[in-house]
Amino acid sequence: MNQSEIIHSIEVSPLRRWAGVIVTAGLGAALLSVAILSPPSSPLSLLLLIGLGGVALWQSRRLARAGHKSIHLTQDALIDEEGTVLTSLEEIVRIDRGLFALKPSNGFVLLLRDARPRHWVPGLWWQRGRRLGVGGTAHAQQTKNMADILQTMLVARDES
Repeated sequence: MNQSEIIHSIEVSPLRRWAGVIVTAGLGAALLSVAILSPPSSPLSLLLLIGLGGVALWQSRRLARAGHKSIHLTQDALIDEEGTVLTSLEEIVRIDRGLFALKPSNGFVLLLRDARPRHWVPGLWWQRGRRLGVGGTAHAQQTKNMADILQTMLVARDES
């Protein structure tokens, strides 16, 4: 993709990414240490502690790897750094970034015309049905700016 096509980009904040990785890995380590150092009497509880600890460690690894990714806004679509289209601008019905919206931290949610399969890049974006959430560990000012630009583009699209 040519850089001149990119209107705005969102990148992950290194400080927020590593804080998330440390907290998630710490949770996984704490759950596994409880399972090892003072195992519960119930085998089901022990399996639950081990399973949740493993999932937390796995998620912390995914969060660390996702920190090198970014989202780009072009005139036609929202794409990731590899050129995969997250959604086209024609698919977006509206932007929801209100105080009580179910959205990522420092982010926004796009309501789309058609449902899509679930997908999740920890700390950057998620897709569930007709909702595409952008934000999380991304820079707050970058996500705010992208939401403002998208809102302007949608108003211009709807007026024409």
